[in-house]
Amino acid sequence: MTAERRIFPVERRKHRRYPIALKLQYKAHPAPDGTGEVTDISSSGLYFRSEYILRVGRPINIILPWPFLLEGRCRLQLRIRGRIVRSDAKGTAVMIYHHEFHTAGRSQADAPRVMAAAD
Repeated sequence: MTAERRIFPVERRKHRRYPIALKLQYKAHPAPDGTGEVTDISSSGLYFRSEYILRVGRPINIILPWPFLLEGRCRLQLRIRGRIVRSDAKGTAVMIYHHEFHTAGRSQADAPRVMAAAD
């Protein structure tokens, strides 16, 4: 490897990754259900840390509580289906097959207005 390549590594990913810190829940049979924290995400993959090393090649379902509210009131979840492409003590990389947003109920901040409207 040339000195120039070590200083300026070539990016091989097709999609730009964005640094993010969000908690997640996952199901990756036969491993126990788990939790972790996403460290980066793109339109085609994500990387997260958890306490387990997961089996490469297995399908995985992930739920991320999204940090923004729909219309300022309703919590969202990003639900992801993918495949584990790498997993070691540092973290797990997932190739995303499908993703969609789901509503997750009203935010706690909105609860007083809802209660007042019910009176």
